[in-house]
Amino acid sequence: MRVLAADIGTVRLGLAVSDPLGLTAQPLPTQPAGSVKQQCRAILGVALGYENGPERGRVSTIVIGHPVKLDGTKSEMTERAEECARVLAEYIRQQFSRAIDILVWDERLTSVAAEQALLGAQVKRRERRERRDQVAAQLILENYLESRRMAAQ
Repeated sequence: MRVLAADIGTVRLGLAVSDPLGLTAQPLPTQPAGSVKQQCRAILGVALGYENGPERGRVSTIVIGHPVKLDGTKSEMTERAEECARVLAEYIRQQFSRAIDILVWDERLTSVAAEQALLGAQVKRRERRERRDQVAAQLILENYLESRRMAAQ
């Protein structure tokens, strides 16, 4: 079963998906952010694409990046991520015949790490802006998958 990760933003929605075994994380094309509900519909659209598309492997879990501040307090983006998790859970109850787990996952410093990775790869400024959310979603997913592997040991 695949895991889908989302980095909720105000400009772009970053997405990443695992392979069917849940071992690796691949970035997906970013989507325009829009409202929280629009981002949730985009996330569900991607999940449905794996359900019905040529790349088989149902999405069993959706991980939403949870951007708490370094001191552990919430920000406006934290509220957006939590709202997205609630809206997704409601959409899934209404539209899916099976359960998909929705988790919020601590994503502190993933955008910084994504920017550093892109700088290290000498990606040009304009392209970095476009890819930052994509790479952040990939890092969120990699962190989640690694945590799951460690818990299984």
